[in-house]
Amino acid sequence: MREINVAIVGCGYVADGHLKAWRKIRQAKIVAVSDLNENLAKSTAEAWKVLRYYTTLSDLLARCKVDLVAICTPPQAHATLAVEAMKAGVNVLIEKPMTMTVKDAEKIVECQKATGVKAGVIHNWLFDDPVLQVDAVIKKGKLGEIFNIEIEALNTKYDAMAANERHWCHKLPGGRFSEMLAHPIYLMRHFLGDVEVCEVQVSKIGDYHWMKYDELCATFKAGNKLGRAYASFNSSRDAILINIYGREGILKLELINSTVNFLPKREATRLSKGFDSLRQAAQLFKSTTANMFKVASRRWRSGHETYLKLFAESLINDQKPPVTVEEGLEVVKLLEKMCVMIEKAEKN
Repeated sequence: MREINVAIVGCGYVADGHLKAWRKIRQAKIVAVSDLNENLAKSTAEAWKVLRYYTTLSDLLARCKVDLVAICTPPQAHATLAVEAMKAGVNVLIEKPMTMTVKDAEKIVECQKATGVKAGVIHNWLFDDPVLQVDAVIKKGKLGEIFNIEIEALNTKYDAMAANERHWCHKLPGGRFSEMLAHPIYLMRHFLGDVEVCEVQVSKIGDYHWMKYDELCATFKAGNKLGRAYASFNSSRDAILINIYGREGILKLELINSTVNFLPKREATRLSKGFDSLRQAAQLFKSTTANMFKVASRRWRSGHETYLKLFAESLINDQKPPVTVEEGLEVVKLLEKMCVMIEKAEKN
């Protein structure tokens, strides 16, 4: 496969990110878009100069030769669309969360095994540059044994989904959290292994009457390792903060500003504290300078763009996708359990 003919299904704002990213991949060509809303499908095709647009995936597959269907619809429709494409012999790439239920996720996994096509899930935070840097540090053994991770996903009240009373996310079992909890779940699994969710607490601080809750705190456990995830839609600023604690040091990541700070073991003396402050400042300066150079030289990529590039390479080279649907299933298992726990916490 030298060139990948890509079709985008679902023309909401998520699709814009896909269209932009696929345009940067030399081996890929966007040949069609589809949405149940014909006006939206048409306007998207016109805006991105895509020749064909359709209102159903069935019409698209019947009339257009495609190698890959990228599914950007709300998650409730993912399983139906993915299965239809795979049964037609077409590879699929599914936005997170892969599905909202374990039953639907299992349908995708079973169909992929039966058809043998490539199928992947976009867990894009795994491919943000700070996470890739941290993977390299951990691989070298500099952090030692990891025993705890804390993830904070902070959003302001102006979050595009939360602020829209009519957005489909508010109809999900866990509301706005259902759409975004896949991120901390797959990060927990990435760094800690097979985790279990122990507790979920939610609360209401903001004034959006259509949101039952807008603060969430969850705890996880993997053997003797612990994890905590905190999500808010009342923050003073957007931030994605990750702290990873190991026996040999601490890693502090900020995904939006794309910075990494490694805090190694130190002695509890005034001199060592002073040198440690200088070391941290130097690391932040190095990260910021490197980011500025990447942006200026047009080499900076989001985790989303990096993932799509790797997925394209997996198709071209007939390799395993960077995130498989089996991994997507494991995330959905935890997500479904968390949504049940959210509803119980709300009643309490």
